[in-house]
Amino acid sequence: MDFARYGRLFKASCILCGFLLTGCSDRLPDNFKTSDLDVHIYPDYTNVVMPYNISPMNFVVKEEGKACVLKIEDERHETIVVSADADKKVTIPLKKWQKMLDDNKGKSITFTVYVQKPQGDWVAYNSFSNKISEEPIDPYITYRLIEPSYMSTGIIGLYQLDLRTDEQTCIINNHRMKKKVNQYREQSCVNCHTNQRNKPQNTSFYYRGAGGGLILTYEGKTYKVNTKAGDMYAGTVYTSWHPDLPFIAFSTNIIRQSFPNVGTEKVFPYDFRGDLVLYDIEKNEITNILRTWDKLESFPYWSNDGKMLYYCSSDSLMRSPEDLERIKYDLKRIPFDAATKTWGEPEMVYQASKQNLSATHPRTSPDGKFMVFALGEYSSNAYTQRIADLYIMNLANNEVRRMDEVNSSESDCYHSWSSDSHWMMFVTRRDDANYGRPYFTYIDEKGVGSKPFALPHTDPYYDLELMESYNAPEFSKAPVAKTRADYEDVIFNTETINATFGSEIVPVDSVDSYSGASRVLKY
Repeated sequence: MDFARYGRLFKASCILCGFLLTGCSDRLPDNFKTSDLDVHIYPDYTNVVMPYNISPMNFVVKEEGKACVLKIEDERHETIVVSADADKKVTIPLKKWQKMLDDNKGKSITFTVYVQKPQGDWVAYNSFSNKISEEPIDPYITYRLIEPSYMSTGIIGLYQLDLRTDEQTCIINNHRMKKKVNQYREQSCVNCHTNQRNKPQNTSFYYRGAGGGLILTYEGKTYKVNTKAGDMYAGTVYTSWHPDLPFIAFSTNIIRQSFPNVGTEKVFPYDFRGDLVLYDIEKNEITNILRTWDKLESFPYWSNDGKMLYYCSSDSLMRSPEDLERIKYDLKRIPFDAATKTWGEPEMVYQASKQNLSATHPRTSPDGKFMVFALGEYSSNAYTQRIADLYIMNLANNEVRRMDEVNSSESDCYHSWSSDSHWMMFVTRRDDANYGRPYFTYIDEKGVGSKPFALPHTDPYYDLELMESYNAPEFSKAPVAKTRADYEDVIFNTETINATFGSEIVPVDSVDSYSGASRVLKY
């Protein structure tokens, strides 16, 4: 007997029956009392700005009661009515939702929740209004799902989600890649999925493990590349595609992690070494951007026109894990001449270290007006720090302000701009202080964000019950061009391409980055 087939049929019949049962009761109560109280729902989708192409903002009503009904009404008095039983999970029909949002671009729609109290009477809570933006959100996001206190022997995956339908697809995970060797599982990891801003079909991510490398999709073909070339002391890590040209800026880092056994923080990643390199895809060549012995560089990011590369830079160096809290990063940028593939002199953009803070993750808006970055206490990894907040710089006058309208009392970072510069996604731990989850905000012409809202799901408790954090999410205008099978074929069945090195090899005898004395470098 095909139990899987019968199981699917049984599940489908249950869903159909549930739809029929709830569909019959999708009407407003005949009699109800009016309350002057605001309704409590999770996620909090009250008084927000919504993109017109977002999936239904389903929620749970957190008021005591036996059942509830939601009425959504536009200015023409067109309505959607949805009921829910004792679990009070409101599930809005996708097609009706899509039509209402599409018909009301630039306008507001009103939500009214009715709750049947334990005694049987109905109460209508205060209505709330959400504005529908005329600007769509980029339809796809990609991200890594990972446990808050992770080891590379755990299950780690890269995923894509369609924001219009809440359909999630696994790009790749490390499950198949794990093999037992001498009673132990070999370590492997997948991370850092990103794409080219103006050519989203060009993508890259890392498979870390035996036989791994940079998994690069460019002009329709996928390659496995070893980007550790020449006299580089480590491979490439953080990635930024040039918006138009076949170049990728990378940091090359020696990364360490500390796992504290006291306090609320789970893990402290930090850079022991850090420099910047450029990869020319068509020439398969790595060249140095900045190779410094007295500084740490990390998190490169191109300006909207590709003429500047922003990055984080620290004048302090790591001698031991005890030095972590004194590592403070500033924001700098360096000019780039694409015609000659040469670099100018670094420029200070924001000196966070003067405030005894550390700046990280600079992200310029595609229209070139703003740059958002995160500030933490130390190191370049703000997402592990509860005080981490988002700041925005007006690039016309370099004025900086903290984004109080979007920040919370927990970590807020890992931000990403949509292609039209009006939507920003970021990861926050505001829900439970442990798990990072995506939130979205509308950025107006003055760089002010709207009230953030959580990533919508068909099941509003999905993220709350997910035992993994969203890591380094990115917007994309197009879906991932390759399938999981395509990527696994490249990882397991193709030879690694070794990048060439186009910069001068540094002599073995060089200057010690800590003491200034001559020493022999050992990598």
